Amino acid sequence: MELGLNMLITPLLKHWKFALLTSAMISLLITLGFWQLSRAHQKKDLLETYLKRIQTTPLTVNALNQLNNPLFFRVELNGYFDNAHTILLDNKTYHSQVGYEVYTPFLAHGITSPILVDRGFIPIGVSRESLPSIKNMGGEMTIIGLITKPPKYATFSTTEEALAWPMRVESIDLARLATKLLSKPLSPYILKIDPQDSRAYPITWTIDTLRPERHLGYAVQWFALAIALLVSFVFYCRNNA
Repeated sequence: MELGLNMLITPLLKHWKFALLTSAMISLLITLGFWQLSRAHQKKDLLETYLKRIQTTPLTVNALNQLNNPLFFRVELNGYFDNAHTILLDNKTYHSQVGYEVYTPFLAHGITSPILVDRGFIPIGVSRESLPSIKNMGGEMTIIGLITKPPKYATFSTTEEALAWPMRVESIDLARLATKLLSKPLSPYILKIDPQDSRAYPITWTIDTLRPERHLGYAVQWFALAIALLVSFVFYCRNNA
């Protein structure tokens, strides 16, 4: 046993810099593994919250205003659309078609800030040089939708043109868009219109996030790399004893 320890300790003392670097790398890989496990638990809780809340009866404005976190609740709003300021989120797909996600501000009674409503998907049309025709949602109306956060990523957009409406954008930046809309803040959330609404474009309710299983897979990879690095280091020490 003493001989075995000497076979490991001697290379450690001889190559202490390499040993220190290996130790740091293993610690980093283990930390990343536990971080991914934590993310998996967070996503699991998020999905459970989503599945629970979408089953509830649509909230009224009064009930909505009393919530600290309205995410994933269904809500019923009364008001009207600001059709003059429709936004087209670029590079979206629906059933293998490429196009845009249509967003229009909704001024709801009882809510101070306009809320962007995701009205669904529209195909790109004949050419990217011209934008598709968007139907107006005129008059006062009632809509039901799902409270969500703005989508995080989108690509392949043309450059925004100031005061050009509909405005084609590559991402939903609420603070930036607010300066181009009504010169006042927008709601920090968006509303995905009910897929059953006959006035909506095709739309699905999904969560824009990785599933817990993906994070668990990443955690396994980080831990496996840490083990592989440790085993390689042990063999190195033995071979250089």
